[in-house]
Amino acid sequence: MTKSAKPRPSPSASPPPRRFRGLLFLGGIVFNLLLLGVGSSIAWLVGMAVAQVYPNSSNQVPLTQQLLNQAQNWGSQGIVPQPVVSPSPPPKPISAPSQRLTDPQRQQLRVQLQQLQGQLNTLMGRTAALESQLGASSPTEPLEERLQILEQQLASAPPTSGSGSNKPASVAISATPERRQSSNTLVVTFPSDVLFDVGSTILRPGANVILDTIIADIKTYKGSAVRVIGHTDNQGSPQQNLDLSFSRAEAVMKYLSEAIGTEYHWAAIGYGANRPTVDNNSENNRQLNRRIEVAITP
Repeated sequence: MTKSAKPRPSPSASPPPRRFRGLLFLGGIVFNLLLLGVGSSIAWLVGMAVAQVYPNSSNQVPLTQQLLNQAQNWGSQGIVPQPVVSPSPPPKPISAPSQRLTDPQRQQLRVQLQQLQGQLNTLMGRTAALESQLGASSPTEPLEERLQILEQQLASAPPTSGSGSNKPASVAISATPERRQSSNTLVVTFPSDVLFDVGSTILRPGANVILDTIIADIKTYKGSAVRVIGHTDNQGSPQQNLDLSFSRAEAVMKYLSEAIGTEYHWAAIGYGANRPTVDNNSENNRQLNRRIEVAITP
């Protein structure tokens, strides 16, 4: 018998040499670096194109540029950056517990507070009247400063007697209203310069104290007709004087009606310069013609 020949094993592929594998690895690294550089360049170009088409409208320096600038400043000055710590808010003062008051004590304090408020309003009204007499007005200033201004004006005022001047002295304006009875109507007259600033239709601070003096007169005639009439001098246009006199009468009527009530018949009238009490041929006379009349008819 003949022996069968055994098949020879096929020679396996021999691994590549070590030098060749090193070249492949190095080539891969170079290719990746080239790919990264090309990608970064393309991204930079795309970013520049987008920035040209859509520029940033904000004037704020970018954060990266701020960090670079700070790093350069610290490097040039040799400063080591320190962490920024926001200051803690100061502790709120703890108020002492308020003293407990009984109801009678609270009521007594309320009465005292109301008395002080009434005295303050009276002082403001007297100050406004004095300002009108001196031709000054500072309604927006604190009361203490207004009194100091009046004191300075009185100290610097020139003497009115013995100076040889023929200029008439100004009429002193009294805050006390003038009352007169006409048939069955009581007419109470207020100088407008005491209640209003020049050209204004808003009641001056303290004018409520002056107007409160006739509340008792009105309450005497329950359900009566109360007409508030405004008058001006002849300065300015007739239409402006009519509007000014009516607006001032309306302001006084509004205050009195809110203070007394609506059970009365209220009316506001403005005559302008059509009904002067004296001729408007001097400043003193014009001052007398600027007035507010309250007519109370049962």
